Amino acid sequence: MVRGGRVPREPCQKGTSVLPVVAALKARPDREKLLPERLWKYFDAHLVVSGWYPEQDYFELVEALVKTMDGEDSGGDPWRFFAKFSVRRDLAGMGAEAGATREAKGVYRNFASSVAGNPERLFVRAVKLWRQYHDTGHMRISGGSVKTNSVIMQLLGLHIPLEGFVRLQGYYLEEFGRLVGVELVSKVTQSTARGDAHCEWEFTLARTPASEAYVASLPPVQPGRG
Repeated sequence: MVRGGRVPREPCQKGTSVLPVVAALKARPDREKLLPERLWKYFDAHLVVSGWYPEQDYFELVEALVKTMDGEDSGGDPWRFFAKFSVRRDLAGMGAEAGATREAKGVYRNFASSVAGNPERLFVRAVKLWRQYHDTGHMRISGGSVKTNSVIMQLLGLHIPLEGFVRLQGYYLEEFGRLVGVELVSKVTQSTARGDAHCEWEFTLARTPASEAYVASLPPVQPGRG
């Protein structure tokens, strides 16, 4: 819908995420069979890490790549595989041997610095990291549950059509936590891919004095509530 004579801006994703997906698809001899013709342009385009590309295109590209992956290669869940890959490459500066992804190696390494087991810093950095990958949507911490020692995180303002990609956001924070010494497990409690108004995750933290103090400092909230 156009309001006030202005065309709504199309949500976009950073080239940091788009490049490795396109590189993996380009390496396949059947790549043109995996995508609609309007997306073949990505096989010839010069993509850059700092560029912004339509979010909907990315969702179609990554969904096509997921369909090519078997459980053995991805460790059982390709979405968790992508989360591990992104954290290792973007935050830890590891891997990414392919030329198309080498330039992004360690691009967000500063987000992992000075966290060292501090759960509050982990979640603050995670909220800020969203805008490094996406130009649309707002990630926020909505509260915590002392009973379960868990933190509730919500994404507002962006519709994610893929349930796997919703899970990936939780997996990403699990891997980020593993990298910086904060143990946590994610669970999707609301998902736009399932028809909910927004996406929401519950992150249950291992009980430590630091994690319990952080959770207790948050407004009390139950998973699945606004």
